Amino acid sequence: MVNQVISRYYKLPPKSKTTKKVLEFIDDHWSAIEVCQFESKIHYYKVLANITDHLVQCLTTKRNENPPLFLYEKFNMNIDELETEISLTFEVAEWSGNSFIIKKYLVDTDEEMNLLFNNMNSVFCEKAFGQLPERIEIYSLMEGKKETFIPTKKDVSGVVEYLKMIKNLLQEPKKYLKTDFLTVCKSCSHQKRCYEGINITQKRFTSQKSC
Repeated sequence: MVNQVISRYYKLPPKSKTTKKVLEFIDDHWSAIEVCQFESKIHYYKVLANITDHLVQCLTTKRNENPPLFLYEKFNMNIDELETEISLTFEVAEWSGNSFIIKKYLVDTDEEMNLLFNNMNSVFCEKAFGQLPERIEIYSLMEGKKETFIPTKKDVSGVVEYLKMIKNLLQEPKKYLKTDFLTVCKSCSHQKRCYEGINITQKRFTSQKSC
C-alpha cells in the first residue's frame, strides 16, 4: 500500500501534490487491506492512523518541486571486487545540488536492516554512478521517525571488504555457524572486524522524530 501511494504521489504535477491527494491515495489502497490481518480492530485503526499521519507529513513537508531522479527503478551492476552482480531498486531518489538523496519509506524499521540498506546503496551508487548520494533517508511510518545516513568513500571500501568476507563464508558453509538473522557468529574469526565495521558505520547515523 505504501509503495503505491508514494509512486502515485511523486508522479503528480507540483500543484497537485497536496494533503488531500495523499489521503485519497491512502483510502484507495488501504481498502484492500482486511482487518483480519491485524491483532484487533483497535490495532487496525491505530496502524492506519499512524501511517496516514506520518505519510502525509513526510510527503508534503519540504517537498521537492522537481520530478524525482529515480522512482521505483531497478538497476543491475556487476561488482568486480565481489565477482557478483547486484540488483537494486531505488524507490525514490531526488536531485540535491550536485548530488542526490535516496529515500526509503517503511511501515516499520530495524536498525540492522537500516544499516544493511545504507551500506548496499552506498556501494552500488559508487560503483554504478561513480558518485555517492549526499545522504540516505529512511522513514519509519509507524513511529514518524527519520534515520539519516551520510555515506563516505571510507564506508564503501569497508563494506566491500565485509561483503567479500560474507560471500566467502557462504560459499564454504562448513566454516561458519548459522545464528539469528544478521547476528555475528561468536565462533567466527572475523567477529572483531565485523563489529568494528558496524560500529564505525553506525556513528554516521542521525535519528530524528517526525519527517
